[in-house]
Amino acid sequence: MDDDESALPGVVTSPRVTGTDLSAVRPEVAELLAALEAVADAAASLVRSDGRVDGREAAVVAAGVAAATSRLGVVQARMLAVVEADGIWSVESRSLVRWAARRLDVSVRTAQAQVRLGRTLRDDLPLTAAAAARGEIGVEHAHVLAALAPTTERRRVALSSQDVECDEAWLVRQAKLNTVDDLRTVVRHWAAAADTDADDRGYVQAYERQHLQVSPTLGGYHVQGFLTVDVGQALVTALEAVTPVPAAGDTTTADQRRARAVGVLANLVLDKGLAGEGRASRPRLNVLVSYETLQAVNERAIARQNGLPLPGLAPATTAQSAPLLRAQSVLHGPQFEDGTPVPRILLDRLACDGELNRVIFGPKSEVLDVGRAERTFTRARRNAIIARDRHCRFPGCSAPPTLSDCHHVRHWARDHGSTSVSNGILLCWHHHTYVHTRGIEIHRQGARWVFTDAAGRELSGHRPDDDGAA
Repeated sequence: MDDDESALPGVVTSPRVTGTDLSAVRPEVAELLAALEAVADAAASLVRSDGRVDGREAAVVAAGVAAATSRLGVVQARMLAVVEADGIWSVESRSLVRWAARRLDVSVRTAQAQVRLGRTLRDDLPLTAAAAARGEIGVEHAHVLAALAPTTERRRVALSSQDVECDEAWLVRQAKLNTVDDLRTVVRHWAAAADTDADDRGYVQAYERQHLQVSPTLGGYHVQGFLTVDVGQALVTALEAVTPVPAAGDTTTADQRRARAVGVLANLVLDKGLAGEGRASRPRLNVLVSYETLQAVNERAIARQNGLPLPGLAPATTAQSAPLLRAQSVLHGPQFEDGTPVPRILLDRLACDGELNRVIFGPKSEVLDVGRAERTFTRARRNAIIARDRHCRFPGCSAPPTLSDCHHVRHWARDHGSTSVSNGILLCWHHHTYVHTRGIEIHRQGARWVFTDAAGRELSGHRPDDDGAA
């Protein structure tokens, strides 16, 4: 039975290969592995300590284990790269991934990610490898960089180029400053800026791949398909708009509520007569783009009208010199509200038939507000606050704007706070209530919001004790 077959009842498969054979390694390596085993045994004894570890100690131990596990994960990936180069895996399996899955006793998916990480750290990301081995960035940060950064020849050139500001060293600094999820957004923007044509080709290919199957089946319908990023974003935005917040005691899952929201959307189209008579109104899908980028869109449109050559969508045949990457263009390129980069070809179309709303930011990311003061935030001001904040700004929360309110930083009546954009912050419904009931104070410090409790202590990036964002 080959190693591609799954373990099923009645099917004989190859046995799992677990454990460590120390007879095949040098004495110093055997001592190191034995020491690791001893540390693991000692840590495991804390679990059996019958209450000798309190919550505060447990939190410290959990963080310490996470840091050690992260560094060891990088070591494991680097060792898999050595195994690949040696070729020893081919004696036992048809692929390195299958060999690693069986030998490491992990899923094929996990093995595939580790093999890719080891190979990419070895071949394309030496600075990332060094930082991860020292524990300066986590193994998950390294996975993000490996999966998204060296994906085309132009991007690989940019990583090691001495002529760009945003090279691999810059990405490593971003990894040190950002959470894994935020780093993923940064690297996606970097990749889009480093090889714009690849993103455009990817969008065209995705457009051709679009499909949606709605098939009647026993007791209902089965839905599956693939959508481009703009169609997917529009669908998600529409679903969030009609998905109610679950009531207390509601045990339905997010997937179940989303399925019900599809029915609500369908009924809206049919009941409101939105189909069959001309074009329905376009969904309100916001794209954040700088003035300079919009100027470039206009220049491309003029060039098209005059028949001038444009950066095309034809496949790149050779590695061209890396573009002049600047942090401003990488971090603040055209993007949807959730930070997803917008391909250039898609931006051209959205700029052609979309509505344009101007929001002017100051040097510290504050919105320069105009207009008369009023207690309720207007639609324009709310849109400006969303453009700045993107999601609930309570530390550790990322609830989307559709589940959020605009909160007065300085209370309207108590502190004579105005209803200006600079006095507004996006908070999800849960944390809006939390801020009001717990006496949380908020103020802006440079480009970030600072939250302090009633005792004046700054709140960290962890959710409050009930851990429940709306």
